[in-house]
Amino acid sequence: MSASHTTSNPVRRHRRDIWLRIVAPVAIAALLLVAFCVILVVAVASDELVSAQVSVVMGIVATAFIALPLVILCVVPYAVLAVMAVGAGRLYRLSTGPLQTMRRMTEKAAHQTDRFAPKVAQPFVGLNTRIARWEYTIRGWQGKDAGDERYGQES
Repeated sequence: MSASHTTSNPVRRHRRDIWLRIVAPVAIAALLLVAFCVILVVAVASDELVSAQVSVVMGIVATAFIALPLVILCVVPYAVLAVMAVGAGRLYRLSTGPLQTMRRMTEKAAHQTDRFAPKVAQPFVGLNTRIARWEYTIRGWQGKDAGDERYGQES
């Protein structure tokens, strides 16, 4: 037994479904809207409707004519945002390897810095301590000779 004609070609079935489920409803609604507007114009021209009635109805119809282009204009930024989201996901997927490598390298550098920093800094700390002691001592000698107030001598 063979498969039915509608399921034998999935591409053809997909195209037919697009036309039946997406394009046809939108096209039918647009045609009905245009036909409704034409009927209203003809009814006013033949004096069947009062222009005040038509202006209210046309105001409602005009809302649809204003809203439809706005909806179409909003689809473009939405599509751009969707493409950007997909691109960001792919970019993240591509960058996970290098990012993990960089994270490991920085962790290793931080660990080595923590290990070697005290060894490198210790001589400088000792030198700074000796200089501070010498400075204190020299200022003390200068203070005794110059009559510094810290030592209770007045000038």
